[in-house]
Amino acid sequence: MLRNGLKPATPAGFLVEEGCVIVSPQNSRVKLARQLQQRRDSREAEGLFVAEGARLVTDLIQAGMHAAFIILSDTPTAQDWRATCDIPVDCLVVSEQTMRGLSGEVTPPGILAVFHTPAPPDLAATRAASTLLVLDGLRDPGNLGACLRVAAGADCRHVLLAPGCVDLYNPKVLRGAMGAHARLLMWQCSWSDIRAVCAGRDVWVADAFGRRDYDMVDWRQPNALVIGGEAAGVSLEARSMATGQLRIPLANRVESLNAAVACGVILFEAARQRRRA
Repeated sequence: MLRNGLKPATPAGFLVEEGCVIVSPQNSRVKLARQLQQRRDSREAEGLFVAEGARLVTDLIQAGMHAAFIILSDTPTAQDWRATCDIPVDCLVVSEQTMRGLSGEVTPPGILAVFHTPAPPDLAATRAASTLLVLDGLRDPGNLGACLRVAAGADCRHVLLAPGCVDLYNPKVLRGAMGAHARLLMWQCSWSDIRAVCAGRDVWVADAFGRRDYDMVDWRQPNALVIGGEAAGVSLEARSMATGQLRIPLANRVESLNAAVACGVILFEAARQRRRA
């Protein structure tokens, strides 16, 4: 027996609690995982966050993120996933009903992992970046997650989150980012930090009323792109440090684009220019 009454690792590499399937929602780890799903202050106080689904959990584990424990439903799909893994981490098996009360998904995938929140990287790492993405006041978790996914796809690996953004480890952000948390260097920053990091760079603000087209910028040079939330737009702090404002020309009287779509249009133009260079 190991600590906390756990059995030694199974052939699949898991440590499995005694007592077979857990049906009580009052189990201490089930309660902790539920709190982490629902409350930002719990995630920050515990230094933990929750990820759901085979693909996301596997991506984060393979990227080196440290799982505190894993909760699986007693379904064939979840148990098949378990059989393919080889990681020495505590594992709980719960009933489908318990998983439904715990999951943040309408249809629970049956695989949920609690991870230790990684320490923020050194901001000095941004000095070598060609393009920085600054997300300013994005409060919608799906939008923020999609922006992170776009940044990873466009090889913009350095992302600064200004004050007012939704929690980076909100479960909906994690789902929307589709594993981008494992592929990016990300910081939740003060505006003074952002100013210091952006010193010596051109800072371009995306704005529907901008005067310069987004593809008329030389994205091969060190720069920063600021994307604001859809409701409030870019903050005064961002505008005060901007080199200029960029627009995406739109047809058919369309006034603006979703923040994540605008982010994608501009970052993929920057990636295109870097490839051609």
